[in-house]
Amino acid sequence: MPLGGRRPQLVLATFALTPNWVVPLDRLVDNLWGAAPPASARTQIRICVSQLRRALADAGAPPVIETHPNGYRLRVGHGELDAALFNEEVSHARLRAASGAIAEAVGALRRALARWTGPAMAGLDCPALESWARRLEESRLRAVEERVRLELALGRHEDLVGELVELVSTHPFREHLHGLLMHALHRSGRTVEALDVYRALRAHLVEELGLEPGKELRALEQDILNGACPTV
Repeated sequence: MPLGGRRPQLVLATFALTPNWVVPLDRLVDNLWGAAPPASARTQIRICVSQLRRALADAGAPPVIETHPNGYRLRVGHGELDAALFNEEVSHARLRAASGAIAEAVGALRRALARWTGPAMAGLDCPALESWARRLEESRLRAVEERVRLELALGRHEDLVGELVELVSTHPFREHLHGLLMHALHRSGRTVEALDVYRALRAHLVEELGLEPGKELRALEQDILNGACPTV
């Protein structure tokens, strides 16, 4: 739904990151203006909250933004926040995987990841929210890695190569993704390409960061060179 511009979006994002907790007015001012807020900052925050309440009401939503003496609270019930549902589904998937129900775990992870429609808080240029956005993105990537690892265990290596090529291109320093791609290629009979992935990553790490690949990836390369079929 249209929220009326960047500031109401930032206010709503701040509320949604700490649902059911009172967000102090001063924190909202800091998130929107940093160290140099205008004299009218608190008034502008109240206007933003009014815009949000009106947008929610126009969309048929119940009143969920509460006013408190020192700030506001977004009242969220169970099943109403995608980020919370995502975490629940990932936790459920891990329990299913631990019990040996790999296919069910994959299904749960796919449902969890389907809740994402793009990067967290995309378009909101706000330093105060960057750490939250990075944390959410890390949770998403870990879920992707877990799903791929489980699908490799189910023997779907050939189907995963294309997705993994795209993922390592998007995240060129993420060694775990490179390792999963090496597994998928090696198990697909493309051992030379699997080793090429390692060599390209190593060259990139040395050139950009002055670092060697980690112990786990080095061991994987050695296993592949020795003709072993390493477990994921």
